[in-house]
Amino acid sequence: MRLRVRGVCIGLVATHAVERLLVPEPSLFWDLIIYNLIVFVLAIALLNESKFLLGIGFTCWGLSSTASSWFAYNNFSDSPTILDFGYVLFFPCLMMYFLKFFSKEFKTKIQFLDAGIIALGISAFLTAFAMKPIPSLEGSELPRNILNNYYPISDVILCALAITIFSKYKTSLVNVLQVLGLLLFTLTDIKFFWMSADKEYLLGSWIESGWLFALIFISLHDKSISRKDNENKLFNQRMLFFSIFLSFLTLTLLSIWSDSLSEFAAIPAVLALLLAFLRLSIALKHSQNLDVEHKLARTDELTGIANRRSLIAKLADVENDTSYCMLLMDLDSFKEINDLFGHDAGDSVLIEVARRFEQVLPSNAFLARLGGDEFGVLVQSDFQYASELSKRLELSLASPIYVHQSPRYLSVSIGVAEKKIGIDLIRAADEAMYVAKGAR
Repeated sequence: MRLRVRGVCIGLVATHAVERLLVPEPSLFWDLIIYNLIVFVLAIALLNESKFLLGIGFTCWGLSSTASSWFAYNNFSDSPTILDFGYVLFFPCLMMYFLKFFSKEFKTKIQFLDAGIIALGISAFLTAFAMKPIPSLEGSELPRNILNNYYPISDVILCALAITIFSKYKTSLVNVLQVLGLLLFTLTDIKFFWMSADKEYLLGSWIESGWLFALIFISLHDKSISRKDNENKLFNQRMLFFSIFLSFLTLTLLSIWSDSLSEFAAIPAVLALLLAFLRLSIALKHSQNLDVEHKLARTDELTGIANRRSLIAKLADVENDTSYCMLLMDLDSFKEINDLFGHDAGDSVLIEVARRFEQVLPSNAFLARLGGDEFGVLVQSDFQYASELSKRLELSLASPIYVHQSPRYLSVSIGVAEKKIGIDLIRAADEAMYVAKGAR
């Protein structure tokens, strides 16, 4: 059914084109009724296929086309600018459709912005050179001449956006036809404005078939599409930097040769740079969040020192290095403090204990809280030096810790183990710690 509707529309467009060649004079039936009916048929088909943005865009274009055709058929010199409102809305509807289509596979805002930056950067450069100048219509008002530049610039942005998006996916016939439709639409727009400037355009001209064929191709869509298996991320980054460079280059060239280039190219160039700055701010914030998450994942929330996960990761880094020793420490009688004064008081004691341990340890020692009142130290040293460190750690708790202005004396049981190939260093230190605890 989906392809049948497009097939019927192609047949009508072909018939319309042949009729124009045979009978050049404008026809109410062919140029006003049938021509615009094709657009509305496509719009209804798209809405029925749940392609709402495309359907709304086609509807807007059809409304403006119908109004413009009526004015032209009745030999009005120029249609009111307000009737172009549908044409104006057509482009953002299609841009949102392609971006929404793209965002289904995107997980971050940065990826979403990249497509816009690349499309706008390339469009700015092409607009500056390829569209200088879309001729102003003699005697027309400023809004009309602005619109004459808005349409082809939007065409180029839409083409660049679609090509950027579809480059991320496996090539399909439908997507190729959609891109060809956008290119055909762009070329038809540009030719139309040149013909209008030279007073050569008449209702029923052969060029009108270009818009209809383009719209039929654009209305095609895949029900399912898959991303490329091996996406070249380096190529994407280079394209991003290249597009930003093109935006800067376009603005620079406009400031030097403003008379030779389209000044409207500044619009996509500035938009590309604004999106680039937005992307940078989001990337920086994302990077900061990752740093915080990484730190939280490897840091004990209470004491601020490393946690068990961080210690295990450190051990994995030195797995084959036998020059390390592990000290495992467990506070004696800590449970009594929790029972007498509560967990908040116990937490403040643990914070103080961690602070004292840090003060007596050398810079190459890695201190971590393993959970509860258990701490671990990984240090690159021989067994004798590690044993001396254990004495320092015991002495660090010689002075009382005040809990609710009440002095409390803590002791610590410490197990020391030397790293050897094939042994679990944490388990060996844990066994040594329980031996030390039993000896008290």
